[in-house]
Amino acid sequence: MDGFERIPVDVRWKLAAREVSALPLACRRAIRDGADDQLYNEVERAVWREQGREAGVIARAFGMPIRDAREVAEAFAVATRVFFGPEYRYEIRDSGPDEAVLTVRECAMVARANERGEDPLTACNACHAYANAAVPALNPDYVLKYQNSICAGDRTCSITVRPARRE
Repeated sequence: MDGFERIPVDVRWKLAAREVSALPLACRRAIRDGADDQLYNEVERAVWREQGREAGVIARAFGMPIRDAREVAEAFAVATRVFFGPEYRYEIRDSGPDEAVLTVRECAMVARANERGEDPLTACNACHAYANAAVPALNPDYVLKYQNSICAGDRTCSITVRPARRE
């Protein structure tokens, strides 16, 4: 057994997800002195949009249904938990015809910010870029609307998945 195999699969996943959830903070610290905030935010959004598009890849690879708002919300939440680990805790409920509310109770990126003494608001840019790319990658007929955000100081994130035609 090599060294990699000595680490149980679930522990590898948790460690990898922990590091992915810290990336926005690490990148911001590394680049902060060399770029103005506007340039950094644009670069950060571009990187996280690419990550968000991978949610569609995961959903299709594993045959997740993504036909309506609830299915899109579930696939989004599952892909996000794959990327960010078991700290990402959520609930989904229907809130109207072809509309679902994803309530995020715990966010790994905010947890990393808090651990490192960073402002959790720094996670918002990356999270919103990721999420706003992930949902259309799952189904281009749907978009997100944020009601509140943990990184902005709210107790939960409340995100509505709804048809794009309402925008």
